Formats: sequence, structure tokens, C-alpha cells
Amino acid sequence: MKKLSSQDYCRSVLERSRSSFGTAISFLPVEKRRAMTAFYAFCRAVDDAVDDARNISDARRNLLVWAYRLDAAFEGEPLEPIGEELRWAHKTFGLQKEHLALILEGCRWDLTRSRYETFADLYDYCYRVASAVGLAVVTITSGTDPRLFRYAEITGIAVQITNIIRDVGEDARNGRIYLPQEDLALFGVPEEDIIRGSDTHTFRRLIAFEAHRAREFYRLSEAAAPREARRNLAFAETIRETYRALLEEMEQNHYPVFTRRVSLSKRRKIVIAAKQLVFAALG
Repeated sequence: MKKLSSQDYCRSVLERSRSSFGTAISFLPVEKRRAMTAFYAFCRAVDDAVDDARNISDARRNLLVWAYRLDAAFEGEPLEPIGEELRWAHKTFGLQKEHLALILEGCRWDLTRSRYETFADLYDYCYRVASAVGLAVVTITSGTDPRLFRYAEITGIAVQITNIIRDVGEDARNGRIYLPQEDLALFGVPEEDIIRGSDTHTFRRLIAFEAHRAREFYRLSEAAAPREARRNLAFAETIRETYRALLEEMEQNHYPVFTRRVSLSKRRKIVIAAKQLVFAALG
């Protein structure tokens, strides 16, 4: 059997995942599509390194392996196909090892932390697992203007808070509560209510507060995007607007976070993506 090229290998990872990410990538120019496919393959491989591990020790070991592979890809000779493609993306678009290393660090945090005392603590976590993704995306699709990095950071925070709200019930069943402990105390919500899935009046007030916080970050990220760069931000804007629409969907359905995982229809996602492509084309 003919060995796959590094490019074909990463493409096969994306195709096997059947992720909607692949649909969004398909609208990019060829070279940016290649770089984004490599980045997706890296994120998928890191997720699998944790999810498929038998225990925390194995997961930590797998993440160390990926840290070593990153070093080899950016500072030596790539050791495997994804590393080869990441090295190409670094040379072609300036993809930064530091952003990928932050993602690994966020995965390590998930192995050892199940609570966050303050929003400042949670912000640090969101920066690693979501803003770092945004930083890599805008580097590939839009450039390295520091204003773009600020836009990516704030967008990542908004997106991750939205994820946290949506997954409150699922996370609680897995022993995790990402909502800041200081917020639970402020609204008088005992951890036990969240673990039991008690949709109380005080919990509704807490979730509404977190949703308001997310909306503020969406507003700030929109303001942070440089006007002259909007033409190259269609991909990032599609992600941002998709998650903002998801937040609105949860709000309209009174945040049913204990009973179901709210999602958008495929049609609505396509409409959002099409709008961003039109906005980009019009400048």
C-alpha cells in the first residue's frame, strides 16, 4: 500500500472526523486550507491522546510526547506527518509553536483541575484551550497584526464561556464545574444543585449572569477586529458568529443545560458562514 504524504495524512484525519470544521475550511484558498487542515489534525490528535488514554498517567505521558513532537517540528526535524505539515505552516504563514504549546497546557490543566475559584482563574484556562486556537487560526488566515491577536484572544474567551454554559450538565456529571466558585457564592448556588441538575431560580440567575458576560466578550471582540482586516477574517468570524448564535439559542430556550446539549442546525450554520463570506467579499 502506498504511503500517504503528510498532507494527505492530515486530510484523512479531517475527513474521518466528519467535523463541520471541514466545511468551513473548504472555503479557504488552497494553501490556507492545507495549513488549517494540519492545525485541525494536531488538535484532533491531542484530544485523542487524552481521551484514549487508560488513566491520567498515560494521558500526561501522551501530552509529553506531543510536546516533544512540537519541539522537533519547529526546532529540528519533524518526527511524523502532522509535525511535517505544522512545520510547513510555520514557514508559509508564521504559525507559532507557542500557540500550540498553550493548547497542550490547557489539556494538562483538564487532567488535574475540576474547579476554578475566580473568573481570572477561568480566564487563564479559556486562554489556553480557546484563545490559543483563535491565535493559530488568525495567524494562518489573517496575519500577525497584534490587533488580530487581541481579537482572537477575546473571541476565544467568549466562545469558551459559551461552551461552558452549554456543557454545565455534562461537565457536572463528569465531576467538573467550570463556573467560577466566586460566582456560585455570589448567587447562592450550592455545588450540589449543579451536580444534581437542579434548575433552581438562583441557578437561572447565575447562568443569565454568565451569558451576559459572554455577550460582553462577543461585543468586545467585534470592536477589536481591525476594519482593514475584515476581508481576511471570514473564517474566524464564522466561528464567532456561530457560537454567538448558539448562546442566543440557549437563551431563547431558557438554558436547558441539564436536560440537553443545545446545538444549531446545519442549515443555520451554513447561513452564518455564507453571510460572513459575503461580508468579506464586500470588504
